Amino acid sequence: MNTPPLIDVHGLTKVDALHTLRMNIKFFYDQGFPEVTIVHGHGQGILKQAVRQFLGQVYFIKKIKSINNDGATVAIFKPN
Repeated sequence: MNTPPLIDVHGLTKVDALHTLRMNIKFFYDQGFPEVTIVHGHGQGILKQAVRQFLGQVYFIKKIKSINNDGATVAIFKPN
């Protein structure tokens, strides 16, 4: 578990991006990873906003931070 996992949703529709997050983020948390990086890209900010809103509602996420000039978000998990 040296490399934190990455979920790449850039280029997807908002609906598909959120579905991809729902299908993957809990798996990485359950596997004991301390964080996951979500690549949403820059674009018009639609995916970034949707991703961050979703992450704000997930009970096992401690905090989020922006990286890659705001083109990606790191979700830091609470200890499990």
